[in-house]
Amino acid sequence: MVRSPFLGKWVIVVTLMLVLSGCSHRIIEANPQMYQSSDSLAPYQQRTFNQYAMQTRDWLDEHRVFHGAGYEREMDAVSPYKLEPEVPNGKGVLLVHGLGDSPYSFVDIAPYLAEKGYLVHVMLLPGHGSRPADLMNPTSEDWSNAVAHQVELLRQDVDSVWLGGFSTGTNLVTSYASTEGSIKGLILFSPAFIPKDPLAGLAGFASHFVDWVSIEKEQNYSRYDSLAMDGAALYYQSAVHVQEQLEREVLTVPAILMLAESDELIDAKGVYDLFKTRFSSPKSELIWYGDRDYSDPRFVKFPMKLPEFYIQSGSHISVLYRPNNALYGRTGLMRQCGDSQEGEIYEVDCPKMPTLTHAAWELFDDETISARLSWNPYFEPTMKRVVEFMERTQ
Repeated sequence: MVRSPFLGKWVIVVTLMLVLSGCSHRIIEANPQMYQSSDSLAPYQQRTFNQYAMQTRDWLDEHRVFHGAGYEREMDAVSPYKLEPEVPNGKGVLLVHGLGDSPYSFVDIAPYLAEKGYLVHVMLLPGHGSRPADLMNPTSEDWSNAVAHQVELLRQDVDSVWLGGFSTGTNLVTSYASTEGSIKGLILFSPAFIPKDPLAGLAGFASHFVDWVSIEKEQNYSRYDSLAMDGAALYYQSAVHVQEQLEREVLTVPAILMLAESDELIDAKGVYDLFKTRFSSPKSELIWYGDRDYSDPRFVKFPMKLPEFYIQSGSHISVLYRPNNALYGRTGLMRQCGDSQEGEIYEVDCPKMPTLTHAAWELFDDETISARLSWNPYFEPTMKRVVEFMERTQ
């Protein structure tokens, strides 16, 4: 998720629900296809990953509404893919993106893991990669079944399977691992177990009255800028499901979690509490991007007040990307700039000023020009710890 599906929206949604259901919208009128759902989901039950990748790309070719950034660039960003290591270690990793996102979420992470000998499969969740309205089509079973099937496809080619996820993807892979004991371990980027907004649970109810949490001009070809209410409801269902599973039984599968203290979307303290009490493996580890300290010996802190980089805090997406990422890096095309009054806007060329600060949305300083931190100043040490964790869990 790049922007909050709930934050700052729910008072308007609940109050004007019936009014909005009958209103047109200028953004929809300007590009109606983007906001009309496809007549099908992309198939996801193929017999091999190669068939899955090829048929999904064919489906996207037919159903995607393109942004104008270039056909190959957009298709490469949103299509599932695999990376084969030059020196295989016999192990594989399945990576699952978040709500509204795409395989691009792992554009920096997947090659790093492949270089270390892992076969990497990056899947596309049903309803993603094509147009925002397609998040009205899948069910929670589509998401869980798609993940389970991709695990089985990966098993065909490796001796042991790791599962990795970002945001909503962490809920799906953790739920799977809690019931499937053969998973080697979990790699969880910004685990979305507990939404920060207490009204997130209204999404299912609201979906009976309105189609959208937010309608935005679609500018980012790697993900959706707009959010369908049905998609928000599916996220919330995934969070409730994983909480219930962790409440019933502790998770014995080793896991490494990476989480920003100032995450705009997720209750970071609540996630830590779950980690401390429900993730029982002594091999598990939580990497915390922030200033708070915890006594758990499995806790690792990376401070995020970094004036040399004009960084004030981390964000939900900052765990994912290298500083030189083409879309989300220091000079990335999809950096988001503004201030707390303006809200989030894309600037293809954010103001290049020495006073530019980087933070989570809610921590923007009104006195400076700010950008949401969308890259990880600790990317290399983070991935080094991830690989060391995986090697310890052999």
